Amino acid sequence: MERELKPLLEVAETLGNLRAPFYFSGGWAIDLHLGRVTREHHDVDTLVMRRDQLALHKALKQFSLKKIIPHPDGMPPNLGKIVEWPPGERLELPVHQINAYRAGESEPAFQVMLAESNETEWIFRRNTEIRMPISRMGFHPLWGLPYLAPEIVLLFKAKHLEARDRIDFENALPGLSMDARRWLRDAIENTHPDHEWLYAL
Repeated sequence: MERELKPLLEVAETLGNLRAPFYFSGGWAIDLHLGRVTREHHDVDTLVMRRDQLALHKALKQFSLKKIIPHPDGMPPNLGKIVEWPPGERLELPVHQINAYRAGESEPAFQVMLAESNETEWIFRRNTEIRMPISRMGFHPLWGLPYLAPEIVLLFKAKHLEARDRIDFENALPGLSMDARRWLRDAIENTHPDHEWLYAL
């Protein structure tokens, strides 16, 4: 598994320069929670608090950073516009994704999602009624790859329901604690009434 985790270890070493909390998110967060690689991953998603964004340029100085300006309807294939993100520019919603590129490469090495929060709570940007204490939003295992709580990852995945999202839900569900299931069920009911996952939760 160490060989498969090499891309994550490289990103973790880089984001360690941030001196602020970061988490792996997306499908990799599910696999880190399960302790095994369950499917092929085509990218590496990370999450950083929006309040810490201005430290990213200094921490990632060997990368070219670009922001994604979302398309108004927000649904694939309308993925938005990718433009340079100059140092010192503070990003506000709806911008929530930054791509980090190595020199000479056209595909991002990894993506950074910006998370909304107040002093003590993570706030779901799609429905600000949904929150979680920052102290519970992620896991920090001893091997140094912090990851976002699987119930938060699945809440984000509930919107698009691509094949990989369904795979991640099926893999993650048996390992969710009762509290995590309850939180996810309530969050999905609040955001996507009649969602197909509610029947399994």
